[in-house]
Amino acid sequence: MKKPIHKPFKITKEMQLKELNKRVPPILNVDVVVFRRDNKNFSDKGKFLIAHRNPDHLPEGKNIPTRWLFPGGRMKYTESPQETAERILKNEVPGVKARLKKLATVIPDKGYDYRAYGVTIYFLYEYISGKPKSNNQLNQFMWGTSNDIKNKDNVYDHDISVLEELEAVVRTMNTTEDEILVEVDKNNNEIGTIVKRAAHSTSSRYHRAAHMMIFNSKGEVILQQRSLNKSRGAGLWDMHGGHQAAGMTIEQTAKQELMEEVGIDIDLKLLKVWLFKAQDQLEYCHVYYGVSDGPYAFDRNEVQAIKSFNCGKLLKGYYDKSYKFVEPFVKEYTKELKFFWKKLQ
Repeated sequence: MKKPIHKPFKITKEMQLKELNKRVPPILNVDVVVFRRDNKNFSDKGKFLIAHRNPDHLPEGKNIPTRWLFPGGRMKYTESPQETAERILKNEVPGVKARLKKLATVIPDKGYDYRAYGVTIYFLYEYISGKPKSNNQLNQFMWGTSNDIKNKDNVYDHDISVLEELEAVVRTMNTTEDEILVEVDKNNNEIGTIVKRAAHSTSSRYHRAAHMMIFNSKGEVILQQRSLNKSRGAGLWDMHGGHQAAGMTIEQTAKQELMEEVGIDIDLKLLKVWLFKAQDQLEYCHVYYGVSDGPYAFDRNEVQAIKSFNCGKLLKGYYDKSYKFVEPFVKEYTKELKFFWKKLQ
């Protein structure tokens, strides 16, 4: 195993102030962009959540317009950008449950903030559930398409300027490495959170994933072709699955990923939990299985195609010349679940 170049160290407040005395860096801001689709077939472009600044809690003596904007705030020196985004979601958008997907864009504030020159990081979140509640910072909320937001009065210009870029990011939001996952210990007990990028680049920290093997009533296995936009395994044929994100249980992860990737909501049974060890990650795989004849609907930004395969032919290598499968998972799981699909046949 490759040894790290140096051990990580903690930056103290005194060290930070000493550095600030030598330089004048821009202030770092983080904005949270929550996105949702109303159409389960993913045919619409979706909507973004914007908010109205609460006029009752503006700084005294400052004539600041109470405009519409994406929720945001200053990053603390003790935080990572992702941790700042999570804090902002919790404090400024209470009532909404959403999952951090990826860093969308970074822009300078262009003098919009009277206090200091700043740089803003926009993080894209995928909406899960809930309704935003009024709070000290924000007193109104609105879901709107890009056109809705552009045509609304009193929206910050720099938030409007990133809308087209945000729409482009939505199309590849499932290729992210910025997502915050549940971290577990060596015994698969939850101990905190870890950024997906870090989880996929260490052999000393553990995380979880849900793998779902779905069969139709004929006993055929339903597999998906991974989107060509995927950062890992693009174009390969795979079972359905995803990583356990912060704030979700592994069971909720399995159900949500199945809805997103195949468009079905079915009862699942747990086959096993096992530890996948690789050079760059340690992942506890929770393997589920179930049966469904569809109809199947999927996010074409994440899934390229869905197809049924004869399990016996799959295990004998009948499809190997025409299709490339994710190894070793697909065939190993199919073999272990022979008791299930044989009964269906």
